Amino acid sequence: MLQKETVERSTFELLKTLMQDEKLNQFNLAGGTALALHIGHRKSADLDLFTQKDFSASELSEYLTAEYHFINDFQSKNTLKGYIDNVMIDCMAHKYENVKPIIREQGIRLYSIDDISAMKLKAIADNGTRLKDFIDIACLSNQMSFKRMLQAYEHKYPSSNPMRAVRGLLYHDDIIKEPIHLLKGRYDWSNVESRLNEMVKNENVKFISYPFDEGLNVSRKR
Repeated sequence: MLQKETVERSTFELLKTLMQDEKLNQFNLAGGTALALHIGHRKSADLDLFTQKDFSASELSEYLTAEYHFINDFQSKNTLKGYIDNVMIDCMAHKYENVKPIIREQGIRLYSIDDISAMKLKAIADNGTRLKDFIDIACLSNQMSFKRMLQAYEHKYPSSNPMRAVRGLLYHDDIIKEPIHLLKGRYDWSNVESRLNEMVKNENVKFISYPFDEGLNVSRKR
């Protein structure tokens, strides 16, 4: 069941409409909103729509503008960013093999949590400035072990060095602060940092709680 309380109702309805559009049937929901709909940990507002195929950003922009009053903010090869009704839309070609099949639920096509964990680790390895990426990985620790996340990362990005993801996960000096709207618990960076360290030290452990709940260090092996 999708955790629809994590997105505004109007955003979810827009997402459903886009998913039903034949012109967008190659795109699937990724990113923080997909993860929030899976596990219900925080509010999310942006729609990241990824495809494994090439597409024309200019043609897609023209179509979205005509059909949905899309406001184009940026485009390049296989990338289109903009807004529909003040909702940020990010369409991108992400031509990597899926770790698990695309999930179809309530009219929405989403990447699996294994794929999302791999994408989040890659974002951290390549950039490491987005606070939400670190929080999302920390919250994923009660869904899967860090070892499973690394296995997904290596599967999806076989030419990448998993140690870059590990080092990135433990390096926090470049993180840019941003508002976080949690639905479960109260945000405290020290708890998130502690959880990330525990995940790396105990890669086979899947935690019972989110890093915002009481009993942070209670865990079970999987």
